[in-house]
Amino acid sequence: MLTESTEAPGLRLDCLGISHRTAASELRERAGFSVSLLREALSAARRDSRIERLVIIATCHRTELYAETPTNSPDTASVLLDWWSETCGVASGAITPHAYALTGFDAARHLFRVAAGLDSVVLGEAQIVAQVASALRQSIAVHAASPMLKLAFKSAVRAGERARGIVWGRLQAASLGSAAVDAAAAAANGLEDRDVVVVGAGEIAELALRSLAAYRPRRVTIANRTVETALEMGSHHAAGACPLKLLPALLREADVVIAATRSDQILIERAVIAAALDDRPTRPMTLVDVSLPRNVDVGVRDVTGAKLIGIDDLGPYISVAHAERRAVVPSVERIVEEELDALRRRLARRSVESPAPTVAARVETRVPISIAV
Repeated sequence: MLTESTEAPGLRLDCLGISHRTAASELRERAGFSVSLLREALSAARRDSRIERLVIIATCHRTELYAETPTNSPDTASVLLDWWSETCGVASGAITPHAYALTGFDAARHLFRVAAGLDSVVLGEAQIVAQVASALRQSIAVHAASPMLKLAFKSAVRAGERARGIVWGRLQAASLGSAAVDAAAAAANGLEDRDVVVVGAGEIAELALRSLAAYRPRRVTIANRTVETALEMGSHHAAGACPLKLLPALLREADVVIAATRSDQILIERAVIAAALDDRPTRPMTLVDVSLPRNVDVGVRDVTGAKLIGIDDLGPYISVAHAERRAVVPSVERIVEEELDALRRRLARRSVESPAPTVAARVETRVPISIAV
């Protein structure tokens, strides 16, 4: 379908993505870009004459490709889909039913809403602004971000920072980490006098540690690949620390495990949990895995005495935190529109200062990709 743009000139922006709203965690995991793959993928895109300019937002809950493709690219979304499929080794037919494709200012508005926390699993969650900024930095590092992509992403980060400072930051803290703790407490009939292990020492892990204090567990231990990082975080949250290689021994005494790392490997195997519970048949274990790629082997669900809660199971605990946050959404939406207007003005000034080659009309391509809702 062809549409003629009536927006301000100079925004040749295309977005193709999947998110928690459109795809289950299994597909998000397979079609995602791990930390180890992302830089390599961006470098490859920079060398690909079909794409050249690309920023990828890759989080637990979304993978979104933002591109300013060459002007002779006839079907941007299809090009991005083919490249995505080839890079991640996932059939395009598996991605297509769950993908959304946006162009021009529709793509920009979506990016701004993402950065402002309006499209997050937890409304207004604190991590997303930093994740959007990091996506741009990683693209810049391999020279894959065009001036237009830099402008769009910096404007989106500004919208996110304003939303955080003016609106979300004034509300009671809510995050994926706090939802994981609430889910664990419900499944384990409370956390008081329980032994809790937090795997990872990143942002989500720290948010979980903050929430744990209210539940008064007996002992909290952070297991992390870099034990110095775990020791530093533990000093702020009355938690112990141990290297990740000692995790199997730690699990033998754990009542609750919260896995929140950026590792692209399984860190907790089914056999390890089965062995731990064989020694304590009357004492169950609750595991909450908020990582994507997953850190806990899904086979743990079959182990007697183990309860595994995945990232897609946290909805009921997140909805509790949303009641207050939904009331302030209109305020954040206004910030998004203000920053979009500012972007239009900047682009209009650019087009006057540096006229582009004469074009009768800006034509945008909308490809026949199913838009999941």
